[in-house]
Amino acid sequence: MTLDGFAAADGGYEWDGETASPTIRYRLPANRTSASATLAHDAPSAVATTGSTAAQSERYLFVDPGPWALVTVPSQRVGWRFRPGAGDVGLVREAQVDGPGAVGTRIAFLGPHTVHERTAHGQTFRLIVPDAADGTAAAPDAILDSVAAASDTLRVGDRDESVLLVAAPADVPWAVRGLQTGDADAWVRADEPLDSPESPWLHEYVHTRQSFATTAGTKWVVEGSADYYAALLALRQGHVGFDAFAAHLARGERSPFADTVLADQSTWVPGAQYRKGALVAGELDRRVRLASDGGATLASVLTRLNAASEPVDAARFAALVAAAGDEATGDAARRFTRTEAVPEMWSPEAHAAAFGTPVARITVESGDALAVSGPFRNETVAAPATLAAGETVTVPVTVRNAGGAPGEYRVALAADGRTVASANGTLAAGATRTVRLSWTPETAGAYELTVRDGVYGVVVEPAAAPTVASLSTNRSTVAPGEWALVTAAVTAPGGVPAEGTVTVRVDGTVVATERVRVGPNRTATLRVPVRFDAAGESVVSAGDARATVSVVATAAAGTEGAPGTATDDGTAVTTPGFGPGVALAALATALTGTLAAARSRRRRSER
Repeated sequence: MTLDGFAAADGGYEWDGETASPTIRYRLPANRTSASATLAHDAPSAVATTGSTAAQSERYLFVDPGPWALVTVPSQRVGWRFRPGAGDVGLVREAQVDGPGAVGTRIAFLGPHTVHERTAHGQTFRLIVPDAADGTAAAPDAILDSVAAASDTLRVGDRDESVLLVAAPADVPWAVRGLQTGDADAWVRADEPLDSPESPWLHEYVHTRQSFATTAGTKWVVEGSADYYAALLALRQGHVGFDAFAAHLARGERSPFADTVLADQSTWVPGAQYRKGALVAGELDRRVRLASDGGATLASVLTRLNAASEPVDAARFAALVAAAGDEATGDAARRFTRTEAVPEMWSPEAHAAAFGTPVARITVESGDALAVSGPFRNETVAAPATLAAGETVTVPVTVRNAGGAPGEYRVALAADGRTVASANGTLAAGATRTVRLSWTPETAGAYELTVRDGVYGVVVEPAAAPTVASLSTNRSTVAPGEWALVTAAVTAPGGVPAEGTVTVRVDGTVVATERVRVGPNRTATLRVPVRFDAAGESVVSAGDARATVSVVATAAAGTEGAPGTATDDGTAVTTPGFGPGVALAALATALTGTLAAARSRRRRSER
């Protein structure tokens, strides 16, 4: 620490009264973890995460990794005395960055960056995108559109003139997905999306609109209302459909969150204030809207909280809910916050009745059948299915919008939990669409494919070698120089497609080699015209199959041409491209069996 114009005094530092620009220079540790940090205004707001654990203790809330830093702005207590008659003495606090950077009231980013700015509804939003972040998952303009719209929709008072948002580079082991501190400073991981009911961009913005003080009995309101309004705003802005919104809130119905008492922190499990808190906040909002015929909402309660000069306890909170709705609504507030009672997530119809707008209701259904295509076959099979490496498996998915408003959907096909194909789009109310999700595995193995709740077993194997099941000729006796048509029935052994060469020999001499592909439980028919010149018994072979042709000298010898090839004078001509004993081959396939497979599980799921 270096002092210029100050001297140590009474546990602090005192100005000498003469130096015009006195300074105190000191260093502070930049890194703060979830275990070590203590923020003066509020606790870190981790969006839709559980509380700190041992594994999270070395993850960062603020950090200086080198070429850039995301840090807190130092704060100091300042006091002064002045002589009567000296006039008014005021204090102006101003933070500046020495070099490239951006600073708010409580958060500073140090390093090269781009500033995106928007002014709306009496607020100026500054979105800081560090060069080190390599962009944001959502476009900066889309982020600003979203928070600007939220500024108008969320009418709870306490709009700060300036809001600082930093897109934190995602390659740091952050303890949380986003954090808000001070009046209106926040950072969010740059890779966080907008199209989620738990969007940290909206969650942290809601925190900037909370200026109320709580007691132990109402501490849940901070995170519960932020989590709820982030989801509701995402729904209203069209980033998510009702199904995603409902699924997010419905987490509060499940144990262990449902077993907690919101007004009693000793009963909380990590995340209870987010999950059960969001569901309770939403249910109270719905009940207030119904009881007041739309004249009041939960925002009416939050407005009163922000205006309160003293911390609001559980009794006062329930009274404010009753004042906005009715006594029955106040009773519900007491029951859902002071006991283990938990509300059920409401239906799309109930949402439309309370919130005044129809919503989308997206359902996704996958069937039993899989489509398999590729070089061996194009057919529909049941799961579990066996494929050859290089074949493509397709899962047809039916997407329906059973709601009363257009809605967005996203469906994904996963192999052993890893997404291998996805599709998204928008469906009009009442519309249905078939989406085909395809995957071409290249590596052998057993895989579990999933689409929502639909599960399909798939085994991928290398293509087998083809097997010649039988061999025959259309003539058992020929004269020297005559032709016979050799037919080979080729199959795929073991229920897996086969690919390889089939070689036809006459007395050990190769007369034709053909590449064959055949699907499982199918037969490929290979036909080869062969000319026999030497008298005697000739053995035709392909694989392990054999056939015998007798070559007998007769008066007709040499007068018959090769099949389909004859000169004008009737003289036999060798098939083009082949010398003696070599012929072209033709390949045809015929279905000889039906692929048997076990029934796959099919489940119906709602988005």
